[in-house]
Amino acid sequence: MARDDLTVKQRRFVQLYLKHGNATEAYKAAYNVKKMTDDAIRVESCRLLRHPNIAHYLSGVNKKAEEMAVLTLEEHMAELQLLREMAKDKGQLNSAITAEVKRGELRRFYVKQIEQGSAGEFDGMSDDELIAFIEGDAAGEGQGEENPPGPSRSERTIKRSGRIH
Repeated sequence: MARDDLTVKQRRFVQLYLKHGNATEAYKAAYNVKKMTDDAIRVESCRLLRHPNIAHYLSGVNKKAEEMAVLTLEEHMAELQLLREMAKDKGQLNSAITAEVKRGELRRFYVKQIEQGSAGEFDGMSDDELIAFIEGDAAGEGQGEENPPGPSRSERTIKRSGRIH
């Protein structure tokens, strides 16, 4: 949909909305709101965002912005590749590896994993104990009557397995 399908006030509203990202403020600047309450302005600004001509125009703007973001990511990846190659040519392998890792992070090849417990801490637990442990974590262990305060996880593991970690 062309921008010409919008009225002058609608065009002004869209311009201000795209610039500031606030429909209420855009509505206040584009329309006469002297006799309107703040609630009425909010309602009208939301209604205007759903207006078929405005919604269609904004969806086209969003598609263009997404296309530009993809190109920006590709350009960034190419720049990191160039930096990696330059570092390799100069024998700066740490810098080359860092550039390659950053490229991988951009493509989400690396996922940060956070583990709880020390090595072997859960080896002595039965399936039921493991399930109870997991459910206790989700509910907030040690809170409420279902999980009264007691020995720590590692203390329970030591008692069950007889091993000290």
